[in-house]
Amino acid sequence: MNKIQPKQRRSVAAAGIGTVVEYYDLTVYAYLAVVVSPLFFPGDDPTASLLASLAVFASAYLMRPIGGLFFGRLGDRYGRKRALLVSVILMGFATLLMAFLPTYAAAGVIAPTLLVIARLAQGFSAGGELGGALTYVYEIVGPRRRGLGGSIVALGSNAGFALAAIVVATTSALTSDVQMSSWGWRIPFIAGLPLLILCLWLRSRIEDTPEFEDAAASADLAKSPVRELLSRQPLQVLQVFGLGIAQNATGYMVLTYVGIHLVREGGYSQTAVTWTAAAVIVFVALLMPVAGLLVDRFGSRVMVTVGLLWAAVFAYPAMSLMTGHGLFIAGLAFAFFAVCTPLIQVSTAPVFPELFDPRVRLTGVALGFNLATVAAGGTAAYIATWLIDRTGDPISPAYFLIGASVVGGLTLATIRGAMYKGSAVTEETQQLPETAPVR
Repeated sequence: MNKIQPKQRRSVAAAGIGTVVEYYDLTVYAYLAVVVSPLFFPGDDPTASLLASLAVFASAYLMRPIGGLFFGRLGDRYGRKRALLVSVILMGFATLLMAFLPTYAAAGVIAPTLLVIARLAQGFSAGGELGGALTYVYEIVGPRRRGLGGSIVALGSNAGFALAAIVVATTSALTSDVQMSSWGWRIPFIAGLPLLILCLWLRSRIEDTPEFEDAAASADLAKSPVRELLSRQPLQVLQVFGLGIAQNATGYMVLTYVGIHLVREGGYSQTAVTWTAAAVIVFVALLMPVAGLLVDRFGSRVMVTVGLLWAAVFAYPAMSLMTGHGLFIAGLAFAFFAVCTPLIQVSTAPVFPELFDPRVRLTGVALGFNLATVAAGGTAAYIATWLIDRTGDPISPAYFLIGASVVGGLTLATIRGAMYKGSAVTEETQQLPETAPVR
């Protein structure tokens, strides 16, 4: 089985680090939701204030399909590298804007308006990141290490969440409640700037994929990637959407909602919960390469099936242990359920790009995945909070997770040929050169 070569490793690292930046910037707001909500949405009802803040968090995800179409066209027409560079630059500017926003007390309704604008810009940028990174890595690593390569992108996104949690927890620990509400909440937004500069330096030094360069040299590029995609491969977009529902629902519940749940429903302190969430997310991130090796060994279909079953079976018992049993038990239940996240994320990483023709690959992955993110990702925390508010049952978010896993399983059953098989390659694949040339 071929190894990832040094030039390929540097390219994969650049893609992964950029994903760290994107997801750090995109999610640091979620970890600050409890602090930020009264600053921008003051009111007598704390639940209404939090729901308004979470709605702003979700609003960024409404822009992701639009951003996906823009960056998909950019990547399919002008290169994967260019799409990756532009997306991370835009994300950096939007995050710095959030760092210096006035609060409602200082600027009135202008404050939440500017907050929404900044979040929409972040969502537009994020619309091109994961699809671009998955496509780039899929094309750069060769045919038999796509599980491990995709796991680096997944590691990057989860490391972004973990880093955001750690920075927010550290800031919270070093400031009083009054200081955190006054100016401390701005620090995590500013803290992402050095990582952004590193990412820009790395991504500016990578080459585009050989597959894209060959297509460009032979003028085999789609003039209208969106039109060609929707006319020739609409089913594949729906398949990415269906699997993406399961991936986003489980992933965002782990990465953004459970921390809120432990504070509001479990009654645990914000600082302790933030550190617990950070530890679990680091644990999840470290499992990503392990999941990648398993995908390369057993193939995507086997491992995504395991991940979906894990989520569906353990959602209810895990949620039931998160309240009334102490933070230690809650943290263990959190970590145990979270194992489904690397299994699903890494298993689907090679499947998404494999479904599409190279001419429309980035557009297809970005559109299908971002539509799923809108439906079940950015809205996950809002849906979970709403379910509890409506039913009075703190375990009710488990039903959302079970339903999303069922959707993923039904979608998986519709995919026949384009499923990465890992080491179970065909005779034809075994005759391929170990790696595509890196230029």
